[in-house]
Amino acid sequence: MTDAVRVIKAPRTWYFFGTLGFTLLAALVSMLGGAVTLIALMIIFHVPFEAVSEQIITHAYWKMAVAIGSIPGELVVIWLAVRWARRSFSEYLALRWPTPQELVLALLVMFAAINTVGFIGQWIGQTLDAGVVAELGRARRDGPLAFFLFLVIGCIGAPLIEEFAVRGFMLRGWSESFLQPAGAIVLTSAFWAICHYQYNWFGILEIFILGLVLGYYRLRSGSTWLTVVAHSANNVYSYFVIGLLT
Repeated sequence: MTDAVRVIKAPRTWYFFGTLGFTLLAALVSMLGGAVTLIALMIIFHVPFEAVSEQIITHAYWKMAVAIGSIPGELVVIWLAVRWARRSFSEYLALRWPTPQELVLALLVMFAAINTVGFIGQWIGQTLDAGVVAELGRARRDGPLAFFLFLVIGCIGAPLIEEFAVRGFMLRGWSESFLQPAGAIVLTSAFWAICHYQYNWFGILEIFILGLVLGYYRLRSGSTWLTVVAHSANNVYSYFVIGLLT
């Protein structure tokens, strides 16, 4: 009798198409999660379908609940993709804490970039994005708790899930594909910017440029936590500036 030979498959990387496929699946599951949350709110509060848009526009809680409901499914898809690649989640997404020097340098470059872009925007007559101003104002009107939750989601939740998905998962796979690191940085930045289609053209351009900076420092440092912190710092700074000017 011969002993059974156990074949252990080597870890793999999801290159261009694998990464794209799982990213689109994660986006779909995220939208379904948001839709299920919205339907649940409609049932709980007895809101008819034709009044849903008004509820989202006038009540910050509704939009925040939908945003929260969309997060778990997206993370589960990314986690499953990494597990199917026979990798650890922290290794594949580069969840390594950066050194203080790496973090300080990235923050300095990022703030220099966004302030330069902001100055150019003022010079060519671009004003603050009306959608962002309206969201912040709506959260303020709904009371301190709503405003606090809005800031938590905008300054912690959004940077965390977006960086895990874009600079963690997508950039990892695409940088090892035919795109090479430079192409992956550009394409993930473009993808991330387009996902913020609710902003005006200059706001989308700002996000694209910020994505280039974050992508570069993600690959340079080998740390997605660095981009999470930098992204969070950018959002805190942006809300602070909007609060001062409105």
